[in-house]
Amino acid sequence: MLFTAKATSRLGKVDEGTSVLDFEPEETKRKISISTAFHHLSWKKHHVYLMDTPGDDNFIAESIMALRACDNAVFVADAVDPVKPQTPKIWSMIQDSGVPVVMFINKMDKERADFQKAIDELKETLDIRPVPIAIPIGSQDNFKGIVDLIQMKALTFSNDSGKPSVGEIPDEVRDSADEMRSSLIEFAAESDEELLEKFLEEGDLSPEEIVKGLKAGILDGGFVPVACGSAVKNMGTSTLLDIICDFMASPEERGEVEGSDPKSGEQVTRAPSKDAPASALIFKTLTDPYAGRLSIMRIYSGTIRPDGTLLNPNKEVSERFGQVFVLEGKGQKPVEEAGPGEVVAIAKLKESVTGDTLCDPSEPVVYPFVELPHAVLTYAVKPKSRGDEEKITQALSRLQEEDPTLEITRDPQTNELLLSGQGQVHIDATIEKLERKFSVHVDLTLPKIPYRETIKAAKKGVIYRHKKQTGGAGQFAEVHFDISPVPRGQGFEFEEALVGMNVPRNFVPAVEKGILEAMQKGPLAGYPVVDVKVRFYDGKSHEVDSSEMAFKIAAIQCFKKGVMEAKPILLEPIVKLTIFVPDEYVGDIIGDLNGKRGKVMGMEPVGKLQKIEATVPLAEVQRYVIDLNSMTQGRGTFTMEPSHYEEVPPNLAEKIIAASKEGEE
Repeated sequence: MLFTAKATSRLGKVDEGTSVLDFEPEETKRKISISTAFHHLSWKKHHVYLMDTPGDDNFIAESIMALRACDNAVFVADAVDPVKPQTPKIWSMIQDSGVPVVMFINKMDKERADFQKAIDELKETLDIRPVPIAIPIGSQDNFKGIVDLIQMKALTFSNDSGKPSVGEIPDEVRDSADEMRSSLIEFAAESDEELLEKFLEEGDLSPEEIVKGLKAGILDGGFVPVACGSAVKNMGTSTLLDIICDFMASPEERGEVEGSDPKSGEQVTRAPSKDAPASALIFKTLTDPYAGRLSIMRIYSGTIRPDGTLLNPNKEVSERFGQVFVLEGKGQKPVEEAGPGEVVAIAKLKESVTGDTLCDPSEPVVYPFVELPHAVLTYAVKPKSRGDEEKITQALSRLQEEDPTLEITRDPQTNELLLSGQGQVHIDATIEKLERKFSVHVDLTLPKIPYRETIKAAKKGVIYRHKKQTGGAGQFAEVHFDISPVPRGQGFEFEEALVGMNVPRNFVPAVEKGILEAMQKGPLAGYPVVDVKVRFYDGKSHEVDSSEMAFKIAAIQCFKKGVMEAKPILLEPIVKLTIFVPDEYVGDIIGDLNGKRGKVMGMEPVGKLQKIEATVPLAEVQRYVIDLNSMTQGRGTFTMEPSHYEEVPPNLAEKIIAASKEGEE
């Protein structure tokens, strides 16, 4: 499209790594889009802003954020294999966003390409009413061009300029074109009463009337216009551009934009007019180690000019900015002003992040943002060299500004730095960016499972005497404990039940401190001890040799001794999985969950999918996204959240304890 409209001077190709919009090294290596890229073009006196979004499941959040900011969508399907695993998911996202959409059946020149079969499959899978605006002339090796059903002309292509030769419709597709044209007119007529009346009287409509009727139906979401072609050979892109300019919605046609007043919370609207108060939504951030942060925003109202100040009502701060850019692939072009519908970038905003609104300080408004998918795969990150330890967190947080679906946390129990993302490719691409942009090299491992220890029985009268005699003053302390379990999740209870003067009361805090220290690393396998009660009821002291340190040491040893005598057990974290899959995979999923020691809690239909809720040990599902994708051909999704702790089965506990002791040695 960019090449056809002369916005670029060469026809880039993804397979050759020369695409204008897949320019990041991580994209050229994988031959897929990873990040939304931007450009713009002019066609038929219309200005069109393009956002090229990823279709891969690992980077679906990019498409969600772009959908929040766009007015229309072009849905590209493959003429050979039109329904991919992600197709229904992305289609439902487009429907939820409410934007008008045109479908382009690509790769008509490929072996086994079949236009009608592709439309039938998409119609059935997505439950849509497709309306072909153009049909192919020939297919596969014999694909020569398309028939424009509105003008009823044949467009054939002899080179990759995108400019067709216009002629009469060939005989081999004449009948098909007439039939499709009739249904096109019926679709156009049904969305406008005047046109319907004329159609019923005369049986035909003019090209202008067809455009008017179709546009009404498309903007209303009643049906989906379909075009076709071959992007690699640049056949059919001029017709797609015509459709975008003739049928898709302008900012004015999309109407007023709804937001809320940051003070009162009441709903307010902004007209898509250059004269209205300025307002824009930051829907993406790019970070560059040298140029800093680039905030990409969609302007909804007003005019934004360089060297201005806008209010960020989300953070309650004013943001001064310099130049305003439009993005052209990896390049940028400064502009003197930008208005409604335009997608522009501003550099080095201090506080503003993805999802924030910028607006006229005198007329504040906050626009809602989208909910992004939760992370589904987590790794522990360790720097390869010691010097990178400080750089790693800083670099990851910079990447998180660019990609809000990355989660960076530190496990308080294992002290590991954890990186969570949307899948293996997402994590891999993030690590590559970390190396390329910030020269930070890391190793990834599966996170340690944060096991815990507790006891199942009570043990009364646990006694420990600490006695150490050296040259000078000695150390002496004796403590008597009762140790018992408390209900799961209740934590630690300490009861001081001393009577008499065997232990001076000033040593009690040292005893409690000793127990708390001993609980950090349990005697069974070195994991924290939880849900125990210690009753400190007696002991002995020496007026010279007793000290706080002596009582602390005695408490540590007494606690360890008591735990080992009170039937100690290991606890493991259990997570709650909520899984959404098509019906045909339910049996496989449940069988797999049972094999992972999971418990299925319930099932219910949600739309066309089944929702399965289950609790499963975390140790069994650390890489569940990979298992689920292979079982459902990428059509299943899930969320995972911490639930509770349960006892580890004895046979597994033995292995974990042995591995822990081996690690310590």
